[in-house]
Amino acid sequence: MLQNEKCSMPDSGRFFIVNAGAGARDNITLRGLRLLQGADLVIASPAQRDRFAADLAGKEVIDGGHGLFTWMARRNRSEDEARAIEDAMRARINAAHAAGRCIVLLESGDMALFSPYRGYLDAFALLDPVLVPGVSSFNAANALLGVPLLDELDQRLRLSGLEALMQADPACLPERWVLFCMGLDLPLHLDRIAALYPPETEIALVVRAGWPDSEVIRLRVAELDRIRTRSFAFYEVMIYIGLPDRG
Repeated sequence: MLQNEKCSMPDSGRFFIVNAGAGARDNITLRGLRLLQGADLVIASPAQRDRFAADLAGKEVIDGGHGLFTWMARRNRSEDEARAIEDAMRARINAAHAAGRCIVLLESGDMALFSPYRGYLDAFALLDPVLVPGVSSFNAANALLGVPLLDELDQRLRLSGLEALMQADPACLPERWVLFCMGLDLPLHLDRIAALYPPETEIALVVRAGWPDSEVIRLRVAELDRIRTRSFAFYEVMIYIGLPDRG
Protein backbone atom coordinates (compact mmCIF):
# COMPACT_ATOMS: atom_id res chain seq x y z
CA MET A 1 0.00 0.00 0.00
CA LEU A 2 1.51 3.32 -1.03
CA GLN A 3 1.66 6.07 1.55
CA ASN A 4 0.33 9.34 0.15
CA GLU A 5 2.80 12.24 -0.05
CA LYS A 6 1.03 15.30 1.30
CA CYS A 7 2.17 18.92 1.18
CA SER A 8 4.33 19.85 4.14
CA MET A 9 4.19 23.66 4.01
CA PRO A 10 1.86 25.00 6.75
CA ASP A 11 1.13 28.44 5.32
CA SER A 12 0.51 27.72 1.66
CA GLY A 13 -0.07 24.91 -0.77
CA ARG A 14 2.41 23.35 -3.12
CA PHE A 15 2.11 22.98 -6.88
CA PHE A 16 3.52 19.76 -8.36
CA ILE A 17 3.81 19.05 -12.08
CA VAL A 18 3.90 15.28 -12.37
CA ASN A 19 4.99 13.40 -15.48
CA ALA A 20 2.50 10.52 -15.54
CA GLY A 21 4.76 8.42 -17.75
CA ALA A 22 4.35 7.46 -21.38
CA GLY A 23 1.82 4.82 -22.29
CA ALA A 24 0.64 2.34 -19.67
CA ARG A 25 -0.52 3.54 -16.27
CA ASP A 26 2.31 1.81 -14.39
CA ASN A 27 4.93 4.00 -16.08
CA ILE A 28 4.26 6.70 -13.51
CA THR A 29 6.90 6.84 -10.77
CA LEU A 30 6.12 5.84 -7.19
CA ARG A 31 6.63 9.44 -6.08
CA GLY A 32 4.30 10.72 -8.76
CA LEU A 33 1.61 8.25 -7.74
CA ARG A 34 1.95 9.17 -4.06
CA LEU A 35 1.58 12.84 -4.88
CA LEU A 36 -1.44 12.16 -7.05
CA GLN A 37 -3.12 10.12 -4.35
CA GLY A 38 -2.44 12.83 -1.77
CA ALA A 39 -3.53 15.78 -3.92
CA ASP A 40 -6.45 18.06 -3.08
CA LEU A 41 -6.79 19.50 -6.60
CA VAL A 42 -5.77 17.67 -9.78
CA ILE A 43 -5.41 19.26 -13.21
CA ALA A 44 -5.49 16.67 -15.99
CA SER A 45 -6.67 15.98 -19.53
CA PRO A 46 -9.57 13.58 -20.20
CA ALA A 47 -7.05 10.89 -21.22
CA GLN A 48 -5.26 11.09 -17.88
CA ARG A 49 -8.54 11.21 -15.97
CA ASP A 50 -9.50 7.92 -17.62
CA ARG A 51 -6.07 6.41 -17.06
CA PHE A 52 -6.00 7.21 -13.33
CA ALA A 53 -9.74 7.08 -12.59
CA ALA A 54 -9.36 4.92 -9.50
CA ASP A 55 -6.76 7.25 -7.95
CA LEU A 56 -8.85 10.35 -8.72
CA ALA A 57 -12.11 9.07 -7.25
CA GLY A 58 -13.53 11.65 -4.83
CA LYS A 59 -10.98 14.34 -5.73
CA GLU A 60 -11.57 17.74 -7.29
CA VAL A 61 -10.35 17.35 -10.87
CA ILE A 62 -10.33 19.98 -13.61
CA ASP A 63 -9.30 19.94 -17.27
CA GLY A 64 -5.85 21.42 -17.91
CA GLY A 65 -6.79 22.85 -21.30
CA HIS A 66 -4.52 21.67 -24.12
CA GLY A 67 -1.85 24.30 -24.75
CA LEU A 68 -3.05 26.88 -22.22
CA PHE A 69 -0.58 29.71 -21.58
CA THR A 70 1.07 29.04 -24.97
CA TRP A 71 0.35 29.91 -28.60
CA MET A 72 -1.42 26.55 -28.97
CA ALA A 73 -4.40 27.81 -26.95
CA ARG A 74 -4.97 30.43 -29.66
CA ARG A 75 -5.09 28.13 -32.67
CA ASN A 76 -8.86 27.63 -32.49
CA ARG A 77 -9.81 30.51 -30.18
CA SER A 78 -9.62 34.28 -30.31
CA GLU A 79 -7.09 36.04 -28.12
CA ASP A 80 -9.89 37.26 -25.83
CA GLU A 81 -11.34 33.75 -25.45
CA ALA A 82 -7.97 32.22 -24.65
CA ARG A 83 -7.13 34.96 -22.16
CA ALA A 84 -10.45 34.53 -20.37
CA ILE A 85 -9.89 30.78 -19.96
CA GLU A 86 -6.34 31.36 -18.74
CA ASP A 87 -7.43 34.04 -16.27
CA ALA A 88 -10.03 31.66 -14.82
CA MET A 89 -7.42 28.92 -14.46
CA ARG A 90 -4.98 31.33 -12.77
CA ALA A 91 -7.64 32.41 -10.29
CA ARG A 92 -8.58 28.83 -9.43
CA ILE A 93 -5.03 27.59 -8.93
CA ASN A 94 -3.89 30.68 -7.03
CA ALA A 95 -6.88 30.40 -4.69
CA ALA A 96 -6.19 26.72 -4.03
CA HIS A 97 -2.53 27.48 -3.36
CA ALA A 98 -3.37 30.33 -0.96
CA ALA A 99 -5.76 28.01 0.89
CA GLY A 100 -2.94 25.54 1.53
CA ARG A 101 -4.22 22.89 -0.86
CA CYS A 102 -1.92 20.39 -2.59
CA ILE A 103 -2.16 20.86 -6.37
CA VAL A 104 -1.01 18.31 -8.96
CA LEU A 105 -0.88 18.89 -12.70
CA LEU A 106 -0.78 15.38 -14.16
CA GLU A 107 0.24 14.84 -17.78
CA SER A 108 2.23 12.33 -19.80
CA GLY A 109 4.33 14.91 -21.65
CA ASP A 110 7.77 15.88 -20.36
CA MET A 111 7.54 19.53 -19.29
CA ALA A 112 11.18 20.04 -20.21
CA LEU A 113 10.56 18.90 -23.81
CA PHE A 114 7.39 19.05 -25.91
CA SER A 115 4.52 18.91 -23.43
CA PRO A 116 1.46 20.95 -24.47
CA TYR A 117 1.16 21.91 -20.78
CA ARG A 118 4.61 23.51 -20.55
CA GLY A 119 3.01 26.99 -20.37
CA TYR A 120 2.13 26.31 -16.74
CA LEU A 121 5.81 26.62 -15.83
CA ASP A 122 5.90 30.31 -16.74
CA ALA A 123 2.31 31.14 -15.84
CA PHE A 124 2.76 29.89 -12.26
CA ALA A 125 6.44 30.61 -11.74
CA LEU A 126 5.65 32.58 -8.56
CA LEU A 127 4.20 29.42 -7.00
CA ASP A 128 7.57 27.72 -7.54
CA PRO A 129 6.14 24.55 -9.14
CA VAL A 130 8.01 21.32 -8.46
CA LEU A 131 8.64 19.11 -11.49
CA VAL A 132 8.41 15.40 -10.77
CA PRO A 133 10.11 13.44 -13.55
CA GLY A 134 8.72 10.29 -15.09
CA VAL A 135 9.15 7.91 -17.99
CA SER A 136 9.00 10.16 -21.04
CA SER A 137 8.27 8.89 -24.54
CA PHE A 138 11.99 9.38 -25.22
CA ASN A 139 12.92 7.14 -22.27
CA ALA A 140 10.34 4.53 -23.25
CA ALA A 141 11.42 4.49 -26.91
CA ASN A 142 15.11 4.20 -25.97
CA ALA A 143 14.32 1.21 -23.77
CA LEU A 144 12.47 -0.50 -26.62
CA LEU A 145 15.41 -0.01 -28.96
CA GLY A 146 17.83 -1.41 -26.40
CA VAL A 147 20.93 0.19 -27.94
CA PRO A 148 23.27 2.91 -26.60
CA LEU A 149 22.69 6.25 -28.30
CA LEU A 150 25.97 7.72 -27.10
CA ASP A 151 28.68 5.09 -26.74
CA GLU A 152 31.61 7.30 -27.75
CA LEU A 153 32.65 10.57 -26.09
CA ASP A 154 32.94 12.45 -29.39
CA GLN A 155 29.54 11.44 -30.84
CA ARG A 156 26.82 13.99 -31.50
CA LEU A 157 23.21 13.23 -30.65
CA ARG A 158 20.51 15.62 -31.79
CA LEU A 159 16.99 15.75 -30.37
CA SER A 160 14.48 17.86 -32.28
CA GLY A 161 11.16 18.21 -34.04
CA LEU A 162 10.63 17.63 -37.74
CA GLU A 163 11.09 21.24 -38.83
CA ALA A 164 14.78 21.00 -37.95
CA LEU A 165 15.04 17.98 -40.25
CA MET A 166 13.53 19.93 -43.14
CA GLN A 167 15.95 22.82 -42.59
CA ALA A 168 19.06 20.72 -41.94
CA ASP A 169 22.39 21.53 -43.57
CA PRO A 170 23.67 18.34 -45.26
CA ALA A 171 27.23 19.39 -44.42
CA CYS A 172 26.58 19.42 -40.68
CA LEU A 173 24.53 16.41 -39.61
CA PRO A 174 24.65 14.60 -36.28
CA GLU A 175 25.75 10.98 -36.25
CA ARG A 176 22.50 10.17 -34.43
CA TRP A 177 19.27 12.08 -34.55
CA VAL A 178 16.05 11.53 -32.61
CA LEU A 179 12.92 13.17 -33.99
CA PHE A 180 9.67 13.94 -32.19
CA CYS A 181 7.04 13.61 -34.89
CA MET A 182 4.47 16.33 -34.32
CA GLY A 183 3.13 17.17 -37.78
CA LEU A 184 4.39 13.95 -39.33
CA ASP A 185 3.93 13.66 -43.11
CA LEU A 186 5.56 10.26 -43.55
CA PRO A 187 6.34 10.32 -47.31
CA LEU A 188 7.65 13.90 -47.11
CA HIS A 189 9.89 13.27 -44.12
CA LEU A 190 11.16 9.92 -45.40
CA ASP A 191 12.18 11.65 -48.64
CA ARG A 192 14.07 14.25 -46.62
CA ILE A 193 15.90 11.58 -44.62
CA ALA A 194 16.84 9.80 -47.86
CA ALA A 195 18.18 13.06 -49.29
CA LEU A 196 20.35 13.72 -46.24
CA TYR A 197 21.75 10.33 -45.27
CA PRO A 198 23.55 7.52 -47.14
CA PRO A 199 21.52 4.42 -48.16
CA GLU A 200 23.19 2.20 -45.54
CA THR A 201 22.23 4.45 -42.61
CA GLU A 202 20.25 2.59 -39.95
CA ILE A 203 16.79 4.01 -39.15
CA ALA A 204 14.18 3.06 -36.54
CA LEU A 205 10.57 4.09 -36.05
CA VAL A 206 9.31 3.47 -32.52
CA VAL A 207 5.51 3.39 -32.37
CA ARG A 208 3.43 3.74 -29.18
CA ALA A 209 6.40 3.64 -26.81
CA GLY A 210 5.33 2.68 -23.30
CA TRP A 211 2.19 0.80 -24.36
CA PRO A 212 1.87 -3.02 -24.43
CA ASP A 213 1.31 -2.93 -28.22
CA SER A 214 4.44 -0.87 -28.95
CA GLU A 215 6.35 -1.57 -32.16
CA VAL A 216 9.92 -1.05 -33.36
CA ILE A 217 10.54 -0.89 -37.11
CA ARG A 218 14.25 -1.05 -38.04
CA LEU A 219 15.49 -0.63 -41.59
CA ARG A 220 18.07 1.20 -43.66
CA VAL A 221 17.58 4.39 -45.64
CA ALA A 222 17.63 2.30 -48.82
CA GLU A 223 14.60 0.38 -47.51
CA LEU A 224 12.37 3.32 -46.57
CA ASP A 225 9.86 2.58 -49.32
CA ARG A 226 8.76 -0.43 -47.24
CA ILE A 227 6.95 1.88 -44.81
CA ARG A 228 5.99 4.77 -47.07
CA THR A 229 2.31 3.82 -47.09
CA ARG A 230 2.02 3.01 -43.39
CA SER A 231 -0.35 5.18 -41.37
CA PHE A 232 0.68 6.42 -37.93
CA ALA A 233 -0.76 8.93 -35.52
CA PHE A 234 1.98 11.58 -35.36
CA TYR A 235 1.98 11.68 -31.54
CA GLU A 236 2.66 7.93 -31.38
CA VAL A 237 5.93 7.90 -33.37
CA MET A 238 9.58 8.73 -32.76
CA ILE A 239 12.16 8.41 -35.52
CA TYR A 240 15.80 7.50 -34.87
CA ILE A 241 18.47 8.09 -37.51
CA GLY A 242 22.01 6.69 -37.44
CA LEU A 243 21.67 3.76 -35.06
CA PRO A 244 24.47 1.21 -34.57
CA ASP A 245 24.57 -1.39 -37.32
CA ARG A 246 22.62 -4.54 -36.49
CA GLY A 247 25.43 -6.61 -37.94
